Amino acid sequence: MISNYLKLLFTNCKLLKRTSSFNDEDVTFFFENKIKKDLIDTNLSSELELFHFLISKSYHQLTDLLVKSKHLQVFYLVNSLNECNASKEDYDSLGRYQYDSSIMKELGIKNNIVLDLIKDCILENEFLKSVFIISNHNSYFYLSHDIDSIYGSLTQDGMWAIKNKRPDVMWKLFFNLVMSNPHWLNFDLIMKTESEYDFKSTFYWLVNKGKIDARQTNSDYSISSPKIISEINGISKKGFEIGLHKSISNESFKSEIAKMPINVCGNRFHYLKFQLPEAYAKIEEAGLKLDASLGFAEHYGFRNGYGYPFQPYNSNTNKSYSFIEVPLNIMDGTFQRYMQTPVEKTADTIISFLESNNQNALLSILWHNTFFSNYKYKGYLNEYKKILAYLYEAKFQNINQNEIINQFSWQTK
Repeated sequence: MISNYLKLLFTNCKLLKRTSSFNDEDVTFFFENKIKKDLIDTNLSSELELFHFLISKSYHQLTDLLVKSKHLQVFYLVNSLNECNASKEDYDSLGRYQYDSSIMKELGIKNNIVLDLIKDCILENEFLKSVFIISNHNSYFYLSHDIDSIYGSLTQDGMWAIKNKRPDVMWKLFFNLVMSNPHWLNFDLIMKTESEYDFKSTFYWLVNKGKIDARQTNSDYSISSPKIISEINGISKKGFEIGLHKSISNESFKSEIAKMPINVCGNRFHYLKFQLPEAYAKIEEAGLKLDASLGFAEHYGFRNGYGYPFQPYNSNTNKSYSFIEVPLNIMDGTFQRYMQTPVEKTADTIISFLESNNQNALLSILWHNTFFSNYKYKGYLNEYKKILAYLYEAKFQNINQNEIINQFSWQTK
């Protein structure tokens, strides 16, 4: 039920500490009464009816209700319910929900809105103030790399070499490929760069390869090749983690997971291509413990207005799903392709966002292996190093998949 979901969200929120007055049954009763009042205000008879009412309306049609009932606005935003009422025009050519269609464009995607609403709920209610203490902490951060291409350097970096009249680079790229050491097979460089700050990250891998259409391509490597298996095992042995990068395919999650050379607990959708709430149901069915896809390709920030990992609401069971959703806040391609931020200003833009959220959040950063290139993506490695240096100096807390699962999975009692 919505009331029980809100109780779980508040009692598992990292910002909030329980006082000695905390009583689980009293908190449950509090949110039940809050939702009962919402039912009266909307002339509805059950929480299930209220849920369907929320997904049947646009955010603007619900503004009066959500502004008055901040707890309900928390529920609405965390679960991206505005996306459940989307029309065809709200999706791009790849079938992804667009930033321009999102309510977060209006509310402010760079703002941790839900956390502010949770704070308001605590400060404006004497009962909640008696059971919760607002306890600030340095933000966590999560580093990851989607491995879309390894062999594409010959053509993509090669085009850079031709345009810049660098035959020496073209020769080097060709020689490396012949020697089975393509320029984008750079995982040692990635791990070395992050290890200098004692950071660890996660590498997400595609198990299907080949071109889909003019816009979409899966990997250019085979997940079953001995070289790739050796790379994956080497990454894992160094304490970095591995995840599935769900391909553009009708193949099930379970089938793709079975192709991975080692066990995985987490996923990110390729191209960030997914639709809600269907994607959540597929992740749950697969038995995954974590997904890290909830972000926009076009803009950085908080897609659902919330700065923490969370367990989404399952309307079929009226309970939370069992897996953790880790919102994606920052992606290299957002700045390079969509926002067309000058390379030399990329780190400054990202650091400004990190600085404004240096407390009470978990910030997820995706930097593709291709962006460690010296050619087509020249300069982005240096920008990434600036970001890592800031995170280190600002004392953000590095966290990985399994640590997120251990620290952010909701205690259901």
